[in-house]
Amino acid sequence: MDDLDLPNRRIAIAGHGQRLGELTYQTLLAWLDQRRATWPKTLNRHVLITTKTALGTGPVSPEYLKRHLLHQGVYLERIRGDRVLHEAPTVGADSLHLVLVFNLPHTTASHYAAIAQNLLDDQIEQTAGDE
Repeated sequence: MDDLDLPNRRIAIAGHGQRLGELTYQTLLAWLDQRRATWPKTLNRHVLITTKTALGTGPVSPEYLKRHLLHQGVYLERIRGDRVLHEAPTVGADSLHLVLVFNLPHTTASHYAAIAQNLLDDQIEQTAGDE
């Protein structure tokens, strides 16, 4: 909860501020409303909590999260990859930024940066073609 800045629609991930997209922002607000209604007196500062973790201060387990997302056909690895791929062109295909924010090996970050650079180059070509 300490990493959320709802008025400015931002979240800190691994110490780096990230903007919350509209869908994420609205979903987060809805979850926080449900969280407050379900566990109004919890001292747990994690955004995601369960009936069990609401009684303490620890996070949900990775297994819990994975199991519940898999029931919806969502894979944590896919979410992470999509997030990295979204971030890469936003920061100008900066592989060092990807290493620092996502704790990626430099070779993996370089691959994402190369994909981002191709996307950025395609955007430039399309813009030049439209003129």
